[in-house]
Amino acid sequence: MVGRGEQYLAVGIDLGGTNIKAAVVNGNGYILASNQVATLSAGGPDAVVDRMTELVTRVWQQAGLTGMRPDRIGVGVPGTVDAHTGTVIFAPNLGWSHFPLGESLGRRLGSPVWLENDADAAALGEHWVGAGRGMRYLLVITVGTGIGSGLILNGKLFQGSTGRGTEMGHFKVVEDGLPCGCGNKGCLETVSSASALVRMAREALTRGDKTTLSKNSDLDARDILAAARDGDGLARGILRKAAGYLGVALANMALALDLERVIIGGGVAAAGSLILEPVREQVTRLTRPYSKPEVVLGVLGNAAGSIGAAARVIPGSPHFALEGRET
Repeated sequence: MVGRGEQYLAVGIDLGGTNIKAAVVNGNGYILASNQVATLSAGGPDAVVDRMTELVTRVWQQAGLTGMRPDRIGVGVPGTVDAHTGTVIFAPNLGWSHFPLGESLGRRLGSPVWLENDADAAALGEHWVGAGRGMRYLLVITVGTGIGSGLILNGKLFQGSTGRGTEMGHFKVVEDGLPCGCGNKGCLETVSSASALVRMAREALTRGDKTTLSKNSDLDARDILAAARDGDGLARGILRKAAGYLGVALANMALALDLERVIIGGGVAAAGSLILEPVREQVTRLTRPYSKPEVVLGVLGNAAGSIGAAARVIPGSPHFALEGRET
């Protein structure tokens, strides 16, 4: 492991369906250099690995580490992984199934690679150096195109019997609701994700509801968040509806696990108090008379996944996972 004095350095990668982000992270969880490239997953997994390799080399050089190589790399993946074999079991947004990402990337860079689910990686990042620091019972939910979640129990990442951990995006919150990509109906993703916000806005536009939102085909969640911040009643109503369902799911988790804190991250968290306050109201209402968790926004933003992935491969971090692996 490359070190500067007491500081270990590693690369954390957040592999997304749209972009790949990479960062050089030190032993205190601080980013020394970062960059990103488009994923372009339509080119196939080998092409994506080539882009990841180039990106790692670039950020390593940005950090002034030319002539050395990263000894260990952590990768957050949008799907199910087997961390111990380095295999992506299923990543629907990438179109990958049983792809040996760890071996493929490790061979190109000459470095061991640890894979983690991307939402779990975000949870690790926020727990290590973000809004969850010092918490022992913590839930991080990432609300973007889909919805992911990571759970810290007694200070450790909960991964369950199969390594899948928590899948809050597929909690059923609407009886006989809309179809979800998982094959079920009424999942949280269908009513609270960024994709759901866009769908609800388009439905309202089709009905002719009064709004400042445009009917153009490029409408996305950022437009809805911007309109809500500017006082658009329709956009604010959509956010409140999504937040209501999100609050139901979070309250159920809080009652089941006696959580200390819940962190909301992902792109929709950019709505700030417009998403946070109605979620808090719902959690408070549904957890009475029991103690309720503090509900806050994440503080690491898009860096949470990269920092959390790096935490898995940095000795001394609370979530180091490569102990005993051959290097």
